Amino acid sequence: MSSSRIEGETYFQANTFFYNDHINPIIASIIPQFEGMMRSYVILHLIFLILGGIECILMVTFFSLLTQSALLAMCLAGVFLTFFSYFILKVYYQTKKPEQHKEIIQRYLAACKSLLNYQEGCPEHHIALANACCKLANNLHGKEYNFYSFPQWLKSLHSFIEKFSCWWHWQDVHRFKELLLLTSVEENIKLVKCEPTSLEVHASLANAYVMLSGLYVDPRKLEGYDEERWMPVERYSFQMEEKFRAIAERAIEEFKVLNDYAPNDPWVHAQLAYSYRDLQMPKEEIKEYETILKLNPGDRETFYKLGLLYFQQGFNAQGLRVYEELKRTHYKKAESLMENYGLFKPFS
Repeated sequence: MSSSRIEGETYFQANTFFYNDHINPIIASIIPQFEGMMRSYVILHLIFLILGGIECILMVTFFSLLTQSALLAMCLAGVFLTFFSYFILKVYYQTKKPEQHKEIIQRYLAACKSLLNYQEGCPEHHIALANACCKLANNLHGKEYNFYSFPQWLKSLHSFIEKFSCWWHWQDVHRFKELLLLTSVEENIKLVKCEPTSLEVHASLANAYVMLSGLYVDPRKLEGYDEERWMPVERYSFQMEEKFRAIAERAIEEFKVLNDYAPNDPWVHAQLAYSYRDLQMPKEEIKEYETILKLNPGDRETFYKLGLLYFQQGFNAQGLRVYEELKRTHYKKAESLMENYGLFKPFS
């Protein structure tokens, strides 16, 4: 087995032209299909909302006249029929929506396969499809906030429009991205079956799991989290946390495979450390950073992260040794390290 050079490396180079010059037009044609499907549901809701509102207004306006004839019963029956039809259609379209998502993804994959002259079992084709799914998912980042655009003179309503757009569409965008990233994982698993002992292949699968886990991570834990931007409470739910932990554990397993093949690669241990941090497993995270420093003693950034963890876990003596070493080497963050002294709460 050759030595590892995973970071910044791409395993297959054959499809650079395909990605750069051909996949973007496919994505540009697929996203409007997805948006059109979403907007069609909004139009359905609006039609019934307007129709039901008009019927109720007319009934209230002419109520005194209607009570003097049999028209009142007919109007009430019409209102009931309108709302009954709405709920029936709503259930129907909610049931149909997942299938429509799959159909759009299948059209996207078919277009990609056509460009590749796809052959099952060909490693280059599996990784190309996996990356194509990831690229489309990336293009949908934040899409739930900007389904609607209004004139500049309505800028004051921008925050409300963003909130409404997210409230209405985030589940559909989330589900669509989830299907894409699950497809990417499936293609990477096929790739592993083609090249079961390849280090780069397992790295690709691990990264696919990392991307998928990012769909479920608590957004408050992400760097750059905007507290002012509205987010649905479901994003913080227990179900999301469970999914995140399950997928992150799969990523860790793949990084452990990489560790077996390349025990002296600092990048592998760094990925394990990040995964342990996300899973809130600080002792395992500490071990990975300690391993990185054995392999690369001059990595002061890792040394600093290790010092933070020591203080946060109550290992103050070890944290102080890190502080003294960083201060001796004039590391710019050394003083900020001491701000974490005493943060450990044994009974919290």
